[in-house]
Amino acid sequence: MIQGRKRTKITLKKTSAPIIPLRFDDMVIFCGNGNKSFTYRLRYLNVPTVKQIKSGNGVLANRDDIVKEIHQRFILLPKEHSKRTYFSGLVDYFRYVDSIGYHGDLFSNTVMIDCIKHFNQLRDKGQQVYKVQNIKSSLSIFLRLWGRESDLNALPEVARRHASASKAFHLETELKPLSRVLVKGAHAFQEAIEKNELLDIHPFFDEDLFYDQAKSQGWTKQQVANKKLGFYSCMRPVAGTIERSRLPLERLHQQVFYNQASRNWFFVFSMLTGMNTSVLAKVRHKDVSFKNIGSGRFVFDGEKFRAGYKDLDNSCGFSKRTKELITRWLKTSNLMYQSLGIPLSNELPLCPFFSANGEVWTFNISGTGIGCINSQLEKITGLKVTTSRFRATKADVLMQVTEDIFLVSQGLNNTVNVVRKKYSSGVKADHNNNLNATFGAMSAIAKGEKVSKAIENAKVMHSDILSDYDYKNLRNRASKKQPLMTTPSGIKCAGATPEKLITEARRMKQLGIDFSEDTGRCTDFLSCFDCGSHKLVASEDDIWLMLSFLEKIEDLKEMLASNSVPKDEYFVVEGMLKKVLLRLKQKAPKNYVQAKQKVDDGDYHPLYQDRASASQFFKW
Repeated sequence: MIQGRKRTKITLKKTSAPIIPLRFDDMVIFCGNGNKSFTYRLRYLNVPTVKQIKSGNGVLANRDDIVKEIHQRFILLPKEHSKRTYFSGLVDYFRYVDSIGYHGDLFSNTVMIDCIKHFNQLRDKGQQVYKVQNIKSSLSIFLRLWGRESDLNALPEVARRHASASKAFHLETELKPLSRVLVKGAHAFQEAIEKNELLDIHPFFDEDLFYDQAKSQGWTKQQVANKKLGFYSCMRPVAGTIERSRLPLERLHQQVFYNQASRNWFFVFSMLTGMNTSVLAKVRHKDVSFKNIGSGRFVFDGEKFRAGYKDLDNSCGFSKRTKELITRWLKTSNLMYQSLGIPLSNELPLCPFFSANGEVWTFNISGTGIGCINSQLEKITGLKVTTSRFRATKADVLMQVTEDIFLVSQGLNNTVNVVRKKYSSGVKADHNNNLNATFGAMSAIAKGEKVSKAIENAKVMHSDILSDYDYKNLRNRASKKQPLMTTPSGIKCAGATPEKLITEARRMKQLGIDFSEDTGRCTDFLSCFDCGSHKLVASEDDIWLMLSFLEKIEDLKEMLASNSVPKDEYFVVEGMLKKVLLRLKQKAPKNYVQAKQKVDDGDYHPLYQDRASASQFFKW
């Protein structure tokens, strides 16, 4: 019997190498929340969409090997949500490479550097501001995977974000028009939901405002037609959503409508509270309870989801009317949930997003498109909204009113250091006033006026009376116990300081008038504007008194003579009164109109029944 040698046992080593799909069409990246990205798009020139490729419009670019490599690397990436961002960055990068007609090494240092520089320049101009960050993030992750850290370090830094993207809205020219459109849209959505109706056109649309924008932006007839069509098409599901969703078309249509309504209300709440996207998106029904902070003001009595569960950052509060608005939206959002067959719960988000699969998401999840609201808003107002801009607006108003970094930090729920970085150099509006004051002083000096006098007058005429009052004293309980005195100019006085009383006593003594310090009264009413004890109260009586005072001061023009009323002091007081009244008109328009009507009818305050009564307050 022939015996052979023993068979050798071969141990097969298991490997975890990824399997490359046999067909490019099957190369799909799963990006979480049901989102997919198709790697094979990168094979074609200018990276067309899947729909364009299927219709036969794609042209192969002869880069199949690098696309296979990229797909393998994508499979190994751990975070699904990040994959979509990285793929988006690669799409923009490949399109740039194709636009310059480059056919060499796709990831050569020269091409990558030139690409980032190109998009940095666009970012500086306020164009395509987010692309450069996505491109660099994508390049960074793949260079690290390929062990090319030195090449990564050679890439340029991403340019700082364009200032207009996060600066505060101007209250008169920007915030007011925005608020009108946002609130109008919010009400229209709310009424339609309560009536179980679906709107055909986005409620932001306003024909007059739309064509004003078209004219100012120089849109062509075709652009006008396309942009106008967008107000209709945005209210219906797009073809891609219909294809990948298993929900009935009627349900998808309803969800698209609800998502538009929810975005609208999200930014209304952001405008009212100044909350960040991450915070506001997480507000649930159970978080919406109200706390009365007095004077008809309310705040959300909840907790925010960072920084050790601080209170929700809405410290400015809102009015009773706004509280009713929010309460009504709670009921409306419940109607949305009910109509979609979603069981009601206090855990549901205040502003929900309904996915193509019928799931309830919050707006801090990728793919919810919170910024889509700007597609329609910009065509009406020319402006884009972000929560960061609304938050910056809140911060600027707080700083203008309080001039106190600590109080602003409390209002924003930030640390003092965070607020100091932005406001240690002041607010933009204050800078503008300071520049105006500087140019005014330079002009006066050039005309021969004394330097000290020119600077003093410039400071008076360009100060902001509503920023000068002592916010802390106004809120202090002790100061509330002390009754406010009304001065002849219409400004309330909380009581003169000891230093002011000493100065007044000295002045009265020089005039031969008996003035006792024990009275605690100040008679220098024309200096109230620069006094730390003044308070502005926008009541009808106070505005009436101030308007009467101004009217009689203007009448004094007929009495001006070479050695009578001091002209410099007269012009300063007249200018300051007009400025204060303009601000009071903005603060309390109804009270201002009623007070102005009295003066226009010749019904002056009893203190100023004749024009000579105003002259007694000037120093002779």
